[in-house]
Amino acid sequence: MAIAKVAAESPDWLHTLAQIAGVLLLLELGLVLIIVCALMIGMAFGARWLHVHVVPVLREYTPRAQQAMEVTRSSTDRAVTGIAEFYGWRQRVETTLRVLFLGRREATRTYEDAAIRAASQMQMMDSDTELAGADADYAPEAGTAAADREGRPADRPPDQFNTLAGNAG
Repeated sequence: MAIAKVAAESPDWLHTLAQIAGVLLLLELGLVLIIVCALMIGMAFGARWLHVHVVPVLREYTPRAQQAMEVTRSSTDRAVTGIAEFYGWRQRVETTLRVLFLGRREATRTYEDAAIRAASQMQMMDSDTELAGADADYAPEAGTAAADREGRPADRPPDQFNTLAGNAG
């Protein structure tokens, strides 16, 4: 009832403005509907054009592309294998020279440093593990190169590792 009284008491110019706003709203929604329909027709036309003009070309060249990808993969595998083999021989030569000139203990220490470095790099690459602080609670194990440098006794003999440094001598 209160609304009916307010509507009856409102001036005529307010009714005119409300009707103009309603008409503008309908025109705006109609324009949006036309634009959405035009976009859908354009997408349907584009999909049909792709089906007629692009898919046959893909069907024709897909076997050749797959063959090229296979050749690339096998060539890459051969290259990676060669690089890894070269790196392995280089490491063997370096370790042999290190054992001959610096002794077994220094070679073992270098091996342990490399193992620590590799483990830390693997931990950094692991997406599931977040590194806490930089070296907040780092305490090296006894028997590692870091523990040897700190003057703590090693718990295991230096030739325990199955490496060239461990087998030399």
